[in-house]
Amino acid sequence: MRLPQLTFGKVLAGTAVVLVLTTGTAYAHGMINSADIVNGSIRSVDIGSGEVKSVDIGNSTVRSADILNGGVKSDDVLDSSLTSADVAPDTLTADDLASNSVGQLEIQTDGVAATEIADNTIDSGEIVDFQLSNQDISVLTAEVSSAGVLDNQCPGCGVSVIKLNVGQYEVDFSRVITACTFVATVGPSGGGSAAGEINVADRGGNNEAVFVDTNDSAGTSADRPFRLVVVC
Repeated sequence: MRLPQLTFGKVLAGTAVVLVLTTGTAYAHGMINSADIVNGSIRSVDIGSGEVKSVDIGNSTVRSADILNGGVKSDDVLDSSLTSADVAPDTLTADDLASNSVGQLEIQTDGVAATEIADNTIDSGEIVDFQLSNQDISVLTAEVSSAGVLDNQCPGCGVSVIKLNVGQYEVDFSRVITACTFVATVGPSGGGSAAGEINVADRGGNNEAVFVDTNDSAGTSADRPFRLVVVC
């Protein structure tokens, strides 16, 4: 007597009967879904390498705690996708920046201070013509009338004048100038000219001022308008 042969279909049918008898539920091939799986029962070893794709991950579901330290590489970040909001303050160093990658647009106005500039790195090409002030080049100026009135001065120099006596003036620049050089000439601040002689010296008892002595052409003390330049 020949025994009936087992076929694949018969095996599946037998398996289905066993499942029905033991669980009360029949499972057809491909019919297991997430509702049939106990929460927390699938482990990483149950998932094939590379089987989880971006479509399997809900938006905003991956947190920093889910990523290994150092697990995100530059290849994992889309070009131009990171913004300043993604970078913690004071976390980037020079080693994190590619050479020549920082341009003017990446630098805030007044964001670069003297401590960020290496010595001897700025030359005339980095300075806009005629934009340096007298203070920037350590040159101070004052134009004074014969009556001791300050007619003109360099911007922000804080000059004040005291007429001490006939032909004698104290010109104060509100900063120590004892290491500077003084040069003066007789002449009004506006048009015209004036004749006479002039001498300049440190002002005794005031290291922020210049003593100016004016005379007529004969050398006698006389009030004269003058222009004074201090170079430090």
